[in-house]
Amino acid sequence: FRLRRTEIKLSGEIKPEVAWAVMIDPAAVREDDTKSEVLNETKVIISTGRKSALQDLVITFKPYANFSVDVGQYKIPFGMEGIESSAKLDFAERSALCTKFKWSDVRDIGVALRGNWETEGVKIQPVVGMFNGEKQNRLDVNDSKDFAGKLVVKPFDALHLGVSHYNGKSGTNEIDEVRTGVEMKFAIDPISIYGEYADGKGGGKNKQTYYVTAGYKFLDNWQVVARYDWYDPDTDKKDDERNETTLGVNYFIEKHNAKIQLNYIRAGEKGTKVDDDIVRLNVQVSY
Repeated sequence: FRLRRTEIKLSGEIKPEVAWAVMIDPAAVREDDTKSEVLNETKVIISTGRKSALQDLVITFKPYANFSVDVGQYKIPFGMEGIESSAKLDFAERSALCTKFKWSDVRDIGVALRGNWETEGVKIQPVVGMFNGEKQNRLDVNDSKDFAGKLVVKPFDALHLGVSHYNGKSGTNEIDEVRTGVEMKFAIDPISIYGEYADGKGGGKNKQTYYVTAGYKFLDNWQVVARYDWYDPDTDKKDDERNETTLGVNYFIEKHNAKIQLNYIRAGEKGTKVDDDIVRLNVQVSY
């Protein structure tokens, strides 16, 4: 048994041009909240962010209807599934892009500029941001800043196309963190088809991953979903690719605000076979 999330969010407007949001997750609190780093030839103790329950703390300035500026800690603009609210996921857990590589569904401290335009029925949503590059609740430990950008185009409501890029350095050794991703989603009730592909470099290794998902809703409250998720944690190393095939059933008691999810995950890997298939049950409420 696991308390996966207990996210508590407060938000509001000071005036129409200034908004704020704070979110904490007590279930995410971890031990070992400090570590030592050598910074400019001096040993310093810094926070790893693991013990803090703070998820988001953001102030949004909206000088124009189609343009805004976010300042604080929040999810970096990379990927599609990772940016989606945890309450609205089709599966109990996100794909390897988020859970294994930690390339999406990642929070950091920084500033981002966001646009939202529509021309002749086509929606265009660009985002560009600058961040510390050390993830949530952590101070910067090098002289570099990380940059993230994303562009989403929606030719019509049912089709979502996007591309993301991240470029930065992490740690006192300034290890390269570079990746590019593409995303697509087509959804017309009761059918949804979507997926993502990303490759890049992280932790000193070249990596690749993709997933494809299909879903079908029926009888108002039910949905069946399937996902094939593939990832290679080191493309320079042979026989370390892995994949997970997930079959799931969702029962919506009150849409995504109250639902039960049952997943069966069939794991596959090259080389020695490991018995690591999973059955996962998720019970969730959101209000």
